[in-house]
Amino acid sequence: MYSLYAQTKEKLRFATYRGYDLCNPTAAVLAHLLFDKRSTRKKIRSAFKLIRLTPRYRHHDQLKGDAYIWHCDRDDQTRLALSIGNRLSDKQPRNISYLPAIKEDASKSLDWRAMYAAWRITRRCSLPLLLQFYVFSALCHSIKHFRAIDRLQIPQQLTSLVSFNSANIPECFLVAACRHHGLPTYSLQHGLYHRYRGEQPIDIINYENVTASTLLVWSEFCRAEIAAFHREIGRTPDYRIQIAGYIDPPAPQHGSRPSPTAHKHLLCVLPGKRYVADSIQLLHLLASLPAHYRLTVRLHPLLAKDAALMAALPPSASLDDSPTLAHALRAGHYDLAVGFNTTSLFEATLFGVPCALYQAHGLNLIAEGIPSFLNAEELAQLADAPIDTRQLADYILGASCFRYAEIISAAET
Repeated sequence: MYSLYAQTKEKLRFATYRGYDLCNPTAAVLAHLLFDKRSTRKKIRSAFKLIRLTPRYRHHDQLKGDAYIWHCDRDDQTRLALSIGNRLSDKQPRNISYLPAIKEDASKSLDWRAMYAAWRITRRCSLPLLLQFYVFSALCHSIKHFRAIDRLQIPQQLTSLVSFNSANIPECFLVAACRHHGLPTYSLQHGLYHRYRGEQPIDIINYENVTASTLLVWSEFCRAEIAAFHREIGRTPDYRIQIAGYIDPPAPQHGSRPSPTAHKHLLCVLPGKRYVADSIQLLHLLASLPAHYRLTVRLHPLLAKDAALMAALPPSASLDDSPTLAHALRAGHYDLAVGFNTTSLFEATLFGVPCALYQAHGLNLIAEGIPSFLNAEELAQLADAPIDTRQLADYILGASCFRYAEIISAAET
């Protein structure tokens, strides 16, 4: 699906409205239509709704001076967004504003001027009829955002803008508008950004579709992965990349003290819903370990009630229900963290817990220096004699620095 998204986005590369670059904001809307796994009928219905939804920006009075905007659908991401927002405000006061989902902050009305402008752009795109309709609805909705932003003169109220994720809706529109008006704009890395091997999920837009002028990334690893992705598609990022460090550093931790061989405690951290089949295979592998290994499994927040995963849990395993991974790692002593395709695996290194990568069929994250296993025998060897992986905390996560306020303040002065 990514190839269709990329080909369609290419048609919008030079699309503008009143000087605003429409390409990336429209692509963010389009991505949610194209990657939607529901039936075509339901996707068409969603596209019709986009045409009718007229943004209100009812909290526009909060958007003044130096501002930070965020939108999240998950509790763990919400905690992260608020945490970084508050830390940015410690050094320099910054207005923190939540942007509601586009359906929650809109009225239902047709805007004929927006529709006409969208039609003029769409008719120049050589695309199949259904895809043209999706492009028209995405363009129409994007243009309505810029019309609302202009009408309320929001950029004129701001002096700088930091976005939790400027590549996605609903934040992308306001960030693009502020960048057009010459304001300093920043986007934050909120998950592990890397090239995807063997698949091209919607997550790619997090670094492919940035609307801010600067993307603040965690580490040199993430910067290099983003640069390599753009080289592969023959593009140069139209934004700066600066390394700012890990976005959610925990309190300093001492190294983990090894347990006796007969009492090794393993923490298994599982990825999201695209990898349920591989996660089940990993759970079966864990179930085949000798009985003296203690097992704790932590599910992805969106899969906490997944019946297939619950059924595959090893009988001897306990299920971790801590509110965050940090709570789990502080509360229990673990000798080894195992998993794949999840940031949580590397976050364990921040707490002195060695990690090991499961060579899953759908493995899409590859990095040097990560111990890996394919079967129970290899895992048992790593559990009995863990390899020190603390250097990964800095290499992959950028744990040795936290420069967000410093970088942003330097640009604003």
